[in-house]
Amino acid sequence: MHKNEKRIKLLSTVLCEIFTVCTILILLADGEPDRLLLAFATLLLAAVPMLTEKLLHCRISLSVYIFALVYAVGPMLGHCWKLYYTVPVWDKLLHISGGVMFAIVGAYLFDLLTKSKELPVVRTIFAFCFSMVIAVLWEFCEFGADIFLGMDMQDDTVIHSLTSYLLGNTPGVTGSIENIQSVVVNGVALPGYIDIGLIDSMLDMLLETLGAIVTCLILWFDKGKHALIQKL
Repeated sequence: MHKNEKRIKLLSTVLCEIFTVCTILILLADGEPDRLLLAFATLLLAAVPMLTEKLLHCRISLSVYIFALVYAVGPMLGHCWKLYYTVPVWDKLLHISGGVMFAIVGAYLFDLLTKSKELPVVRTIFAFCFSMVIAVLWEFCEFGADIFLGMDMQDDTVIHSLTSYLLGNTPGVTGSIENIQSVVVNGVALPGYIDIGLIDSMLDMLLETLGAIVTCLILWFDKGKHALIQKL
């Protein structure tokens, strides 16, 4: 590995760790302990690319390495620095990035486990399926955090129409409500019907699928000519 590349990777990792430590100190000073868990987790996540290279004796390309660091810090930026609320597309960008990142990891795991580059179709399918499994598991984590920890990781969506079999006049026939302007819950007026996370979760998985598909197509056409992660 080129010395300059090693320096850039080390410097990038150190900067991410310093930024995370500063974030932890700011959260402590502001009295926001509920965000500390994610910040501490980011300390570990930011070290994953470097640990991966050392433990698996591989070389991650510089572009993927930097991309992985940004992806590792992204949730902390969203939650602790509130980019989820000030930059509406931040969450969606992270989900697309997740589809890309884990497809790359899946492709490398296939190479590592099979030690063969003669199965490009199987490799592509494995990379795609690996990325999708991670996406589903993450949605399970968000659901669990919302149910058991009282969080709101599966963002709610205000909708103004709905269709349901429960609204039908006879069994097996759907009914609908259109132009919902307000809903009153325990005396509190809401601007519409609140979907509690389904739309957000489905859109997240669709975006991760899109990221995985694009990445897998690139890997397929490249046919291993430019290894993003390679064994040393």
